[in-house]
Amino acid sequence: MTDKDKWTDVLGFSDLGTEDREETIAEVKSLIEELGDKYPEVFEERAITPQEYNRELVDAIHSLDGTYKQSRGVDSEDIVRDKLLDPAQDDGKLTYVDQRDDERIDFKGRLKVTEETFAMDIKGGEGQSIGHLLVPTNTDILVFWMERNSMNTKAPDSRLNEIINRVVRWGINHDENPSYIINHDEPAGATTSDGHVIPDVIVFPEQFPSPTNPDPDMPSLDDLTFPEVVYDVLIGNDDLHDEEILKHIWWHELHYLDEDGGKVGKSIYNAYDKEITLGTRAIDFERISEVT
Repeated sequence: MTDKDKWTDVLGFSDLGTEDREETIAEVKSLIEELGDKYPEVFEERAITPQEYNRELVDAIHSLDGTYKQSRGVDSEDIVRDKLLDPAQDDGKLTYVDQRDDERIDFKGRLKVTEETFAMDIKGGEGQSIGHLLVPTNTDILVFWMERNSMNTKAPDSRLNEIINRVVRWGINHDENPSYIINHDEPAGATTSDGHVIPDVIVFPEQFPSPTNPDPDMPSLDDLTFPEVVYDVLIGNDDLHDEEILKHIWWHELHYLDEDGGKVGKSIYNAYDKEITLGTRAIDFERISEVT
């Protein structure tokens, strides 16, 4: 079995990067671009001419793009509130506050069993706008939730990998310690037998590496209290040792490397099958220097 087969046949992802899908998307794009020239009859009962369509096409596409992106962002936060946080709070698993109108983090709260505090920011795609975040100083668990709804033509590993790098870079630059990235991928994620999307959880070390702590410890499965709540609420299974869940937990090791001015080495592998990995490479260890 090839590595690509493992992503679909073992882990259960859908591959959106197939040639057939790419061809379909190319046809749709061609139709949009050529509609005014090749199919003028479409405009016979419209208030615009083919020439007006061609002239305004680019601006209309940009306007739609902005509308879609804005709606995805708002929808993502509401989805997480409605599907995860409200049910978990009603079931006594946590308490939370919606901070979207008041602070630079979407949600913060506390797990009931462990009394750990959490802060969570929600993104609708690749985590492109995380630079503005302000994290409460008493946060025990820092979570980045990616609510995916884009159907870009990418294979499962590329689709998962693209959400990680910005969070790692942000954590290093800002001297913060993200605990998890949770990737809830409706279009391409694996599903349970009854159709519920299984989120993928990327687990970081207990602290991000630094020159004084080059090899931070990774948590154990039994330490993953927040993901346990997530899986229990979303798919009705809180056994992190169950292979259904193990297939969607990813260990993301980080190490400070004293070379070339300081590097951060990365290794990302699946908890169920360590041979299933995400390609990555070392990045520069960079923080804003003090004034001299």
